[in-house]
Amino acid sequence: MQVLSDGSAPEYAFSVGLYLNYGQAELAIFGLDRRDAANVINEVRARAAAGRLYADGDVCDDLLIDRRLSFARIPGSAYRPYFGTALWFYGTTRRPFPILQMIWPDGAGRFPWESDYDANLTAYQPVLRSLS
Repeated sequence: MQVLSDGSAPEYAFSVGLYLNYGQAELAIFGLDRRDAANVINEVRARAAAGRLYADGDVCDDLLIDRRLSFARIPGSAYRPYFGTALWFYGTTRRPFPILQMIWPDGAGRFPWESDYDANLTAYQPVLRSLS
C-alpha cells in the first residue's frame, strides 16, 4: 500500500498479508521514492517466500543501493494512525500481527538513534518506536 503525503505527514508504504502468507512481520517504510519503497517491500516478500525472515533489530545492507536498513518493531499504538488497511485485513482474520519499520540512515550512514544523525530527515522519516 502506498500513502501519499498530505502535507502534514510524509509519504510511506506498507505491506498487507506478509505475516499471514509467509510469517514475515508486515513492513512499513517512510520517506522513500514510491518505486524504491515498493521495490524494497517486494524484495523482502520474495526473500520471505524463500525462508529469509527479518525481525526487530536486524540490519540489512543489500536491500537498498548504498544504504543499510534497520528493522524496528512498531508499537500497536501506532497502528491505527498509519495502518488502517492492515487493521481491517487482520480484523477479518482475527489474528494479531506485528509490523516492522524499515529505517534508513542519513547521508553519513547514521540511524536516528545514533549521535549526529541529520535531524532534518525526521520530517521525512518519523521513527514510530521509542528511541529511548
